[in-house]
Amino acid sequence: MSRPHPPGRRLRLGLTAALLAVTVAVGATACGGDATESGTPVPSESSTSAPPTTLGSGDGTTTMRTEVFTDPSRPTGVTPGRVIPTDIYVPGGTGPFPMIVHAHGLSGNSGKFSELLSAWSRAGYVVVAPNFPLTSDAIPDEAQQVGDVVQQPADIRFVTDQVLAMNRPGGELEGLVDPGRLGISGLSLGGATTYAKIFHPCCVDERFRSAILMSAFLYPQPGGEFTFDREFPVLVFAGTADTAIPYSAQLEAAAKLPGPTWTVTLTDGSHAWPFENTPSPHDQVVVDTSLAFWDGTLRDDQAALDSIATTAAVPGLASVAVTG
Repeated sequence: MSRPHPPGRRLRLGLTAALLAVTVAVGATACGGDATESGTPVPSESSTSAPPTTLGSGDGTTTMRTEVFTDPSRPTGVTPGRVIPTDIYVPGGTGPFPMIVHAHGLSGNSGKFSELLSAWSRAGYVVVAPNFPLTSDAIPDEAQQVGDVVQQPADIRFVTDQVLAMNRPGGELEGLVDPGRLGISGLSLGGATTYAKIFHPCCVDERFRSAILMSAFLYPQPGGEFTFDREFPVLVFAGTADTAIPYSAQLEAAAKLPGPTWTVTLTDGSHAWPFENTPSPHDQVVVDTSLAFWDGTLRDDQAALDSIATTAAVPGLASVAVTG
């Protein structure tokens, strides 16, 4: 269980600065857009791959391994290269399985989500959780850089490519991932990264079929404005007691989504506790609703999507609105 960490002054100030940054030009910042990535190429597997005859459902168990991926093509601040330790949760049973990539928030790390990510994996999903070079708590607070979020969409692409390379014949994950069934999720600054991966021209990765946004907001990326011009299924979690990213700001961003969108309001929900390992009364709502969403969008289970209307409607804890 991770140590509780109520939103402190540093976190609030850091994320407030991120929201205010919409008025700041970011063109001079090193572009984190996928189109400019020039490291050792790893061919991407197409999102249009034919669906497998049988999609693995898992046997209710999971194992976790950590890989350290290094992208030599882009810097970490002024240091060459980007080192990205990544946790990979693998379901027991016979694949292929859908795969989810999850992005942590500012001063976070992949381990803070081990309970939620394990639940997803036990349900039959390979889950990939990178630790970003300049926004994780592996480095001192004063060295963390909110602005490095512009590099994180390319970190996601690089890590996704590396894991899919492990899925090829002879790889350590051979045959365990269905490359045509990929999802992405993120908390807070990781949610800003997720927004960029699905709706910003710098970074859109069409391999992803659906996304979950947790306490998320929009952060400007170099190379243009966000374009909400394609239908894309998104599940939004927003807490009314969030003191880092105001609930109203989260809803304002979510209102731009073209749909289909499931917006789940967590009554008295805080910024991170409903998603990280810290106990929260919203834990089960988040697990059940997120799994219904993944089953619906990555396993083509319409009944699972239909169930969100009741799964996410818990008196006193959560309510849901469906648009698009």
